[in-house]
Amino acid sequence: MTNDQHDPHWDAAWAWVRREHDRSHFDMTARAELSDWLRADPRHRKAYDKAARLWLLAGLVPPANDLGGPDGER
Repeated sequence: MTNDQHDPHWDAAWAWVRREHDRSHFDMTARAELSDWLRADPRHRKAYDKAARLWLLAGLVPPANDLGGPDGER
């Protein structure tokens, strides 16, 4: 996929992952909507799984100021 292509499944999946982690606004109704969306198309589940992994991996990466290096030697 090139940078100029738009993937609506990925966009929706990424929006769901972000929304899911906003605990104050992700209630039982939202969970039911997510479940319905995931069941609607196998591409939804595939995109959601990738987005969820990306979210998890991003959380494991330390902030740049914690990495050390020339400006922040450890």
